[in-house]
Amino acid sequence: MTPEARFRAYMHAFNHSDWDALRSHYAPDIRLVIGNGTELIGREAIVDFYSKVKQQTQRTIEIVQCFADGNILAAELESEFLALEDVPDFAARPMARGDRYYINSFVLYEFEQNQYTSIRAAVFRRLFRPIAAP
Repeated sequence: MTPEARFRAYMHAFNHSDWDALRSHYAPDIRLVIGNGTELIGREAIVDFYSKVKQQTQRTIEIVQCFADGNILAAELESEFLALEDVPDFAARPMARGDRYYINSFVLYEFEQNQYTSIRAAVFRRLFRPIAAP
């Protein structure tokens, strides 16, 4: 499987909250730095973080573009968050139930064989759409 095909399978697992499949893509001591600077170490810390995010929001990620060279894959991603509840301490910004938050990011994935060892993200566009008042 090409690195790009493996990445698409990884995003599919993420979008479908398939935590076991997601874990299989991570090296045990993976290091993830998300767009706000939060750093997570280890596959369980990452899955715990994302499962909490997905309990509070409906998050989907679309791959705009990705390519690999050697042991590095670069991707441009579009994420949408739909708040399922009020989330005053959400990682990106406070959100009320029904709010939508969009981010575009560039992400670098380093991998060895079939597992990601390092993921670093930088956000380059943010758009917040609060729910319309009744």
